[in-house]
Parts: sequence; C-alpha cells; structure tokens
Amino acid sequence: MDWDNLRYFLELARAGTLVGAARRLAVDHTTVARRLRALEETLGAPLFERSDGRWHPTPVGARVLERSARIEEDVAGVVRLAE
Repeated sequence: MDWDNLRYFLELARAGTLVGAARRLAVDHTTVARRLRALEETLGAPLFERSDGRWHPTPVGARVLERSARIEEDVAGVVRLAE
C-alpha cells in the first residue's frame, strides 16, 4: 500500500473535487485521478461516487477515510517526534 495514494485520497475527500484536491497538493488533477485509481485497484473497491460534480465517499470509502485520517495523524506524530 502506497501512503501517497492515501494522502491523495484524503485530499480528494476533503476538497470534494479533483481540481480542489490538486490545488491543495500542488499537482495536476490527472495525478489525483491516477492515484485514486491506483488505490481503488489495490483495495479492489470503488472509494467515491460522483454526484453534482462532487466526489462523495462510498460506504467503503467512508471507512477507508476514517482509518486514513488516523494514519495521517500517526505519521504526523512520528514526524514531530523526529523533530
């Protein structure tokens, strides 16, 4: 599992659009889409549904989102310890 793919997933969930997530990550929106596709392939499940131009987590996506947020907090804690 690639942590960067989870980071892109988190930003898409927060921003609600590929363009918004791409802005936050300072990348092109196609990069966000590619990372999401890779994560969905790894997990074997769709993580978002599109509705009204926005990306909404599927039930599986919502559970992945919850766990990914905790992982993000843990990674930030490790970085703080190292500093």
